[in-house]
Order: sequence, then structure tokens, then C-alpha cells
Amino acid sequence: MFDFLYQKRLKQDLERWVEAGWVTPSGAGEILADQAIGDDRSRLPMALAGIGVVCVALALAAFIAANWDGIPRTAKLIGIATLIIGSHMLAAFAASRGRRGVADLATAFATLVFVGGMALVGQIFHLPADWAGGAVLVCLGALAAAWLTGSRTALIVAAVAAISWQTGRAEPGDAATIEGVIGLMLLIAIMLHPVRYPLRVSRWAAILLFLVTYGRWIADAVGANDIGDDTTLAMVLVGFAAFAAVMIQVGAVGDLFVKWSSDYPDRRHGRWLMLMSMQDFGMAILSAILVASLLLSGDMEAGSLGAAVLQAPVVLMTGLAVLLCAAGFILSFKTAKARALFGAVALGGGAVVLALAFANVLITAALVFAALIAISLLGTLYRNHVWTLCGYGGLTAAALWLLYETVGSLLGQAVFFFVAGLMLLGLAYVATRLLRRGKGAGNPPPAGPVQAGEGRS
Repeated sequence: MFDFLYQKRLKQDLERWVEAGWVTPSGAGEILADQAIGDDRSRLPMALAGIGVVCVALALAAFIAANWDGIPRTAKLIGIATLIIGSHMLAAFAASRGRRGVADLATAFATLVFVGGMALVGQIFHLPADWAGGAVLVCLGALAAAWLTGSRTALIVAAVAAISWQTGRAEPGDAATIEGVIGLMLLIAIMLHPVRYPLRVSRWAAILLFLVTYGRWIADAVGANDIGDDTTLAMVLVGFAAFAAVMIQVGAVGDLFVKWSSDYPDRRHGRWLMLMSMQDFGMAILSAILVASLLLSGDMEAGSLGAAVLQAPVVLMTGLAVLLCAAGFILSFKTAKARALFGAVALGGGAVVLALAFANVLITAALVFAALIAISLLGTLYRNHVWTLCGYGGLTAAALWLLYETVGSLLGQAVFFFVAGLMLLGLAYVATRLLRRGKGAGNPPPAGPVQAGEGRS
């Protein structure tokens, strides 16, 4: 649905850009022709083929399990090795002929056989069950296939295995330093792959691993320091709010730095798409944390925020978020839209911290509503439907909860609507000024991560 809306908006923008002289008529025609060829319907055969590969791999595993006693041990091992090597040879042959889709499917089949082979080898030699260790081996094998062949499907398998390892290894607080280093190395290898070989699903898998890895770091800090429930809740809210702010700001700061240091920004396709996906995920997380802080701030004990912000995961991520925000404001002295982005992110992160600090429903509601409205306006300003949807969704949830809390008191309702009305009027004034300033500049919108809402592959 979003791709259809994007293509519809693209046609309208191209007409305006051709009239302004920013795009030639022939160039506009080539863009529309490329979009028609790259329509999502062309991906349907590959999607069906991918499901078919998974079904064949499952059928093979079920057949071996059904005839477990009838197949000699040597035949099992030779069969597994033959299937893996043969699938990779088929992938190499298909890649040499330019059939990247077939090569990816063959590599995916080899990766699935490798995963099943790990379990079969464990049963053949009666090895003790070690799900975490098995997940690491699967991740390493899938990563090797993903980087050597450029397989996106193998990368997704590696990301799932890494997530399984992060959630199923040692108990929180008992993790060794070496495990933290291994987790960081796996995260870097998986995050860089979608930059080199862009695909939307692999970007989402990599970002989800980033989120799980940071969550595991928080869990380890809670377990190691025996932190109470209220402090743990404050760590989660503040830590993930800072995490979201970093994901939103890192692409914007990088884009502004390139603009500031060069007249011709270097926009690599995979890097650009990864940063845009990180910004979208960050905006969704920030909106969810704002609503959660509104719902939970009143139940927090005094002093829990101070203990939470002193923990290493929160300190590092919060400091990085503040540093990026300051750098963004310095670099965006000529870009009103960029200042709006960093201002909205700073407002959102500050709202979470102040909501936990004051634990007052009225103050919290005012701050959260201001931040969510700013996110909605930011989505409109940057023409990003994901940001707008996140802002409106958060506003709906917050408004329903606040109305439920104040429905028994007319005075409470009056205060709530008065504060909400003033904030809406103020933000409407700010949005009007920003839109007029952008229209008066008369420049085409840049196509970097800070200017989100463009096409994705």
C-alpha cells in the first residue's frame, strides 16, 4: 500500500519538478519506467520460490527423521555435505550467468541444509544440547554464505540466529566480556551487509538485532547490579528513548556533515536506505516510549530515575544522543527542516526524562502530547508517512488514556483540553513558519536520510 502511495505521489512531484526545470522530461519518463519495472508484483515469483525452498528443506529434514534408523551414519554426513557443496556450486553457476535471484535461492537452501545438518550431527554423535552455541555456529555459517555470495536470505537466517543467541545465552548478568565482544562483532557484520547488498527485509532484520543487542545489554546491567523493578523500568524507558534518538539522528548528522563539507553529497544507495530505515524504526520506538512513559510514570518511586541514568547502557546511549543532537544543531545552521528534526527528537527524549522526574500526570501529559504532535508535524514536513503514522498512533493512544483518567472530573477535563489546545496552537504556528520558510527558499528537497520519505528498495 505504501509503495502505491509513493508511486502516486512521485508522479505528482515529477510533474512539478519538470515544470520547475529540476528534472528533464526524458529523465522523468525513465524514472516512471523504472518504477513500473520495479513494481512489487515482480517480486512475487521470488517470494513464492523462497517459500518453496523452505518447504523443500523441511521435507528433506522430515524424510531423514522418518528414516533415521534406516540411513547409515556415513550416508547422512556425506548427504549433508553433498547438498551444501552442490547448492553453493549451483549458486556460483547461476551468479556467473547473471541469475542473482536463483543464486540467492540456492544459497538459502544451502544455509537451511547447514542449519538442519547442525542438529543432525548433534543427534548422530549424541552431543549435549546447547542452543546458544548452536545458534552462534548457525550465525557464523550463514554470515559466511551471506558475505561470500551476497545472499540476502542467508543474512536473514544469520540475523535470526544472532537474535536467538542473544536471548538464549547466559542468564542476564552472568554474561562474560567475550560474549559481549562476540555479540558486537556479529552485530557489525550483520548491519553492514544490507549496506553492501540492499534489501528492505534484511535491513529490518539487522535493525531488530541492534535493538535486541541493546536490550540484552540493559538486561545484563540489571542482573549484574541487582537493580529494583522501578529502576529497571526507568532504565528501559530512558535507555530506549535515547536509543531511538541515536537511530534518528545518526543519519541526519551524517547527511548534514556531507553537505557541509562538500557541494556534491556522496549518497551511496545502500547506506542511504539503511539510515532511512533506522530513522523510521527510531521514530516508531520513540513514539511507543512516549506513550509508555505517560502510562507508567505515575507508578514510579522517587529516586528511580537517578539510579537508572547512572547505569552504563543508559549513560553511553544518552550521551551519544545528546552529542549527536548538539552536532546536528551546529551543522544545520542553514537548514530549517533539519533543525526541526533535531528539535523534535530532543523534545521527545526530554519529555521521557522529565515525565519520570516529575511523575505528574498534567506535566507528563503536556510534554508527551507536545512531543507526539511534533513527530506528526515532522512527518508532514518531511513527507514521511511512517513518521506521521507513528505520531498519530501515539496521539490516539495517549488521548484515549488521558480522557479515561479525567472523565470523572470536569475540572480535569478543562485543564487537559486547555493545555492541549494551547500546545496545538503553538505547534501550528511553528509549523506554519517552517513551511513558509521552506516554500520561500524554493529549493528542491535533498534526497538524503535527513530528508526521509523517499523511495525504498
